[in-house]
Amino acid sequence: MYLSQMPRVALISDIHSNIDALRSVLADIETQDIDKIVCLGDIIGYGAAPAECLSLIRQRCFATVQGNHDEFLVKGLEKFVLGKRLGDPIRHAKETVFAGDLKWLGRQPLSSELHGFTIVHGSLHHPEAFDYLNTDITARCHFEEQKTPVCFFGHTHRPEVIMLHREQIRWGLLHEGDVLLDRSHPCAINVGSVGQPRDDDPRAGYGIIDTEMGLFTLRRVAYDIDMAIQRIREAGLPEENGLRLLKGE
Repeated sequence: MYLSQMPRVALISDIHSNIDALRSVLADIETQDIDKIVCLGDIIGYGAAPAECLSLIRQRCFATVQGNHDEFLVKGLEKFVLGKRLGDPIRHAKETVFAGDLKWLGRQPLSSELHGFTIVHGSLHHPEAFDYLNTDITARCHFEEQKTPVCFFGHTHRPEVIMLHREQIRWGLLHEGDVLLDRSHPCAINVGSVGQPRDDDPRAGYGIIDTEMGLFTLRRVAYDIDMAIQRIREAGLPEENGLRLLKGE
């Protein structure tokens, strides 16, 4: 059997403390006959509502893996060299996230296999390095470690499918709608970003896998971007973190 036990699973990633986008996506998920929700990491960072996002993810998600921004918070900024755009939101998260939620985040794995598929934030090749899965070389390294037919990932904020076909790496950008997966070749699917898309579409993005049909669906959801920007300004975070939301970059 290709995938089993969980007929319809929603996959969300790269929320980045954007509570307005997260709430809109969760509302859309409620309309899609979803059995479970899985988070692929980077719950916090960039945005102004880390505590609210982390609490919601903890409540709503069946499984979660850590992203690099989550690691910044868990391990502490003193272990990293970060500019203001990355560092200030982590400091804000440290001041606002509840201790219990922070401990929970620190217990989450870097990758996991769930009912026939794998989840990771960056790449399965040394997931602790959070390499970007964006070249043939990194894709080959990733597929050497992928043991399931499909792996879902995030990190680049761009919806994309990568396939290993007869020893060749094939790439394809994903657009809103359905994709029937080729069950005979390993593939890795980037589900896009809830809180900070970077594919020139400012709408929040997430994926759904129908495990019985082998059908992946990319969904885009409009949300109140102006409110997200206002929250960033009120929190005293870098203006760029908000303005880039308008363009999806």
